[in-house]
Amino acid sequence: MGQGRAGLSTPAGEVILLHPQLVRSRRAPAVSRSTRMAPVVFRLVFPAALLASLSLPASAQAPRPAGDAFDCRAMDVASLTRNPTPWELRCHYGARGPGRFGLASYMDVPVYQPATPLPGTHVVGVDGLPGPRTGESYEAWEWRVLRTEYGAEARRVRSGVEVLDPRFAGRILQLERTLRERGVAFRRLETWRAPERQAWLFQQGRSRPGPYATSTLTSWHSRVDERGNPASRAVDYGIPAAHMRRFHEVVKEVGLDSYGADSNDPGHVFLPGGEGISGQEIALLRLLPRVPVVTLATGRPADEWVGQGRLQQVRDLARSFLEGPFAAAPKLNMVLSRLDTPALRTAAAAPAKPQPAPAPTRKGRGRSR
Repeated sequence: MGQGRAGLSTPAGEVILLHPQLVRSRRAPAVSRSTRMAPVVFRLVFPAALLASLSLPASAQAPRPAGDAFDCRAMDVASLTRNPTPWELRCHYGARGPGRFGLASYMDVPVYQPATPLPGTHVVGVDGLPGPRTGESYEAWEWRVLRTEYGAEARRVRSGVEVLDPRFAGRILQLERTLRERGVAFRRLETWRAPERQAWLFQQGRSRPGPYATSTLTSWHSRVDERGNPASRAVDYGIPAAHMRRFHEVVKEVGLDSYGADSNDPGHVFLPGGEGISGQEIALLRLLPRVPVVTLATGRPADEWVGQGRLQQVRDLARSFLEGPFAAAPKLNMVLSRLDTPALRTAAAAPAKPQPAPAPTRKGRGRSR
């Protein structure tokens, strides 16, 4: 790692270098609330060609069964006589890259968060949702999407109920009927969303100007049925602020779910459950760390602190990521650049109490009193 740097290796396979004066841990001295800290963070981004040789920590590696018959993708996780290793779970869900994998922080659905400058959080292992091409990593998928020019389909907004999952459509009609009866104002904005449109929205703030519009390429808006027909399980509504609380109360009453009135997307309503993942698999996935959401305020995971002065640096890094070809070898990317950080001010340590002088001892013959 080099002298003068502290190094960490995460379960996701990332290598993080921290400036020694900015390392903050539970054992570090207390820092005054007026001091803001942001470590210098480096990540090793591995392309798909090198994922097979990715060196993960021991806890994330699996003792692979002998022979060539082992197929982790076809493995029946729920019927194993032992807990699958983190490597086996990643392989089973096709999430073998260097990013984060586990259940989403806000619901029990498996997701993968690529190791890219401005990542999304993408659902994995659920049928009917968009995904990378065969052999393509999630990192390469984001890189390709952000460089693609999309046509008219990306700007087409659908708002009819005929493109909803039939079970969901019935609940939506019940929701809207109840809202009218109780005098709650609403406007249905969008139902099914083509994958091209979701990708186009994902570009905003990353490869196109504007604020971040979404943090995923796998929205429930874009789900299709087994025949490939639109079967959205999400609807976006426009709700006046004064009616927002009552709107969410009715949403719960009719058996639907939302991200809440205080979320970045308060008008988003979806049908929970039905992801095709057994309760046993969910229990096993709960053994892994949860994956935090990517906040639309910074474009970075919510468990990272990115100060206002560093947002442009993150955007510059994202631009560099997109300008060249997708890396064919590990590339050291600096996520947060050189910092002009105020000096750390640690809480003053309490002065040590003076120790009493030892009592004088009187020596006798062979023993002391």
